[in-house]
Amino acid sequence: MEKSPRSRSEGKPVGSKGTSSLRRRLSRLGDKRRDDSPPPAPGLAQARTLPAGSEVETPFGAAFRLERRLPLDHRHGEGLLSDLLSLEGELIAGLARRGGFDLPALHQLVFLDTETTGLAGGTGTLVFLVGVGSFSQEGFILRQYFLRDPSEEASMLHALRQDIGAASGFVTFNGQVFDLPLLETRYVLGLSQRWALTRLPNLDLLPPARRLWRRSFPDCTLATLERRVLGVIRTEEDVPGERIPGIYLDYLRRGEVSQIHRVLYHNAEDVLSLVGLAASVLAAHHETRLGGLSSGEALAVARWHEAGGRFEKAEAAYRRALAHAGDSLQREGIILYSRFLKARGRRAEAATLWREWHTLLPSDPEPCIELAKLHEWHTADLVAAMEWAIEANRCLDDWQEGWQRDEAQAQIAHRIERIARKLGGQAAPAMASSR
Repeated sequence: MEKSPRSRSEGKPVGSKGTSSLRRRLSRLGDKRRDDSPPPAPGLAQARTLPAGSEVETPFGAAFRLERRLPLDHRHGEGLLSDLLSLEGELIAGLARRGGFDLPALHQLVFLDTETTGLAGGTGTLVFLVGVGSFSQEGFILRQYFLRDPSEEASMLHALRQDIGAASGFVTFNGQVFDLPLLETRYVLGLSQRWALTRLPNLDLLPPARRLWRRSFPDCTLATLERRVLGVIRTEEDVPGERIPGIYLDYLRRGEVSQIHRVLYHNAEDVLSLVGLAASVLAAHHETRLGGLSSGEALAVARWHEAGGRFEKAEAAYRRALAHAGDSLQREGIILYSRFLKARGRRAEAATLWREWHTLLPSDPEPCIELAKLHEWHTADLVAAMEWAIEANRCLDDWQEGWQRDEAQAQIAHRIERIARKLGGQAAPAMASSR
């Protein structure tokens, strides 16, 4: 095809009349860049045209679309695309924590990822590639809408909406913050339409992935989760995401097409990874998989169940976490589980954990205060209440001087004075004992 596709002026919506100037601005921005585009991967063909695709006719002209059909047993990393279909749709509704996900059929979901001219978002950022995937009876359909020229934006947006507008919901990675708001903006600017994508059902995989694996991995980027969770190893055809905007600017400025193949590969892998990651996230939250979770994963699942009011399942997950936790996770698990028990009114069980908590973190006054409250208000053992209140004050010895320490000491002193009055004025220091 031509290096610079022709512009279409017929049938343009009001919002598209600025596309020529937008193209010029993008081109000028490209001229200011240092020419440090990544070289083609070794052995890659230096194609001078875009990969084979098709033109989708719209009222605003033609949009360019590439399509792949993959079998359900297509392997992506260590899993199959069909792994997701074996899980229950209601898990998505619970994980999304958003209205509108009424037990969605998994084959009605759209997996969506975008590539843009910048990561900051805003009205000056153009979406030049949208990858969407969905299940069919025959397999998995992956479509990529590529913006050959900014003048085709209205066509691309129209074709995209015609394709995915009937979806029951979306699956994205940070899409609620980035991809969907940016697409909303482009529909207003490029097509003079309002499509409230951020209000539609969306399982954004980033929040549950962070809950599950933030304790295990240095970060929770999609690239890290691909390697560590899915076992995906990308080929040399891939390109780092931070270089993609520059590659597209080079394409607009010089008609440089050879690197676009790598961008399309990157985007396609991202969409497939959404399927695999959704399967991994859902599987971790399925009650039958609890025994295979790490301590960090089990803590995340416990908190999710607790927030959803599924207290029996939450307790099972807390116990799983504590049974196999190392030192740091042991401390976190004890703190979270003790708070869970207290909230259920099971203070006698929580007391054992509060004592362990104090042993593990002797400078934290919270478990001592909880034990003081337990004995003052529930067991009526005022002597024990006084001892734990004094121990709480002793925890502050290692704190740095400042308002936080002063405030904590004032609250503990108030508690000691009240317990002393209940004891009939017995000297508080006499009650002190080291625990």
